[in-house]
Amino acid sequence: MPAKLCVTILILAAQNDEHALHMHRHLRTRGEEVELLDSRWFPAQMKLGFDPHRRRGTISLPGRGELDWRQIGSVYWRSFPGAGRVSLADVDQAFIAENDARSLLETFLIELPARWVNGWDAFRLHQTKGACLARVAALGAHVPRTLLTNDPSQVTRFAAEHERVIFKPVQGGDQTRPLTSRHLTPENLDHLRFAPVTLQEEVPGTNIRVFVAGKRVMACEVATEHLDYREDPQPRLAAHVLPAEIESLSLRIGGELSLLWTGMDYRLTPSGQYVFLEANPSPMFIGFETQTGLRLTEALAELLLEKA
Repeated sequence: MPAKLCVTILILAAQNDEHALHMHRHLRTRGEEVELLDSRWFPAQMKLGFDPHRRRGTISLPGRGELDWRQIGSVYWRSFPGAGRVSLADVDQAFIAENDARSLLETFLIELPARWVNGWDAFRLHQTKGACLARVAALGAHVPRTLLTNDPSQVTRFAAEHERVIFKPVQGGDQTRPLTSRHLTPENLDHLRFAPVTLQEEVPGTNIRVFVAGKRVMACEVATEHLDYREDPQPRLAAHVLPAEIESLSLRIGGELSLLWTGMDYRLTPSGQYVFLEANPSPMFIGFETQTGLRLTEALAELLLEKA
């Protein structure tokens, strides 16, 4: 009879990531076997092997022995910096080497038979936020009127149709800004030939952050004078009780977007309507937990410890 495999939890993140280190300490305190995995260690410091026929793999992290992929029970995908850069004099060989490293590393992300919190599908979908909004709207959620485009005429038409409009990157990486007349000059609109933009009608109301952890839903209000509360170094947070239908909707959104763990942003309008803005597959949570008392660390830990 084969020996029972020791189960390990992996945390996929940059090795100095605050939330990754927080969860690493928490799980170790609970007596769990947990390892940090910075993808940039591969291929120079980390080894991977994969047998497609048997769909079996191995991984060797720096400073520890080889792990069978079946020994990994769950993965907390905090961030994925990609494979490490290859330093070769020959530019063509460096390009091939980096592509080969990326390919095997992404095979690991796709094929590892563990509970992913969250997995490949969730993160790939999150990179196409327009598709996410379309799926959420199809569930019956209220979403803002939105346009993703690089067509100047469509931008000016959308701006004319809505009293207040905000804009932001299509994939992310910058804050939300109000659209003003100076953005609509021919010179500024000409910049659309370099990249598209996301436009949305501005939704007035209160920021609501909803955390979903498996079947658990926890929420808080975020009071701020900033258009994008992420720009506020000291937002005022308080626990918030969601209506049952918004709890249920948030669970369905998580399922639709392949998210076991997520932080969703809503706006609660003065009329009492919850308007969905987006769902983050790797939300920051320490500050929310500290100020509101929501047991977010424990909820994430339980997800990682449940049998996949």
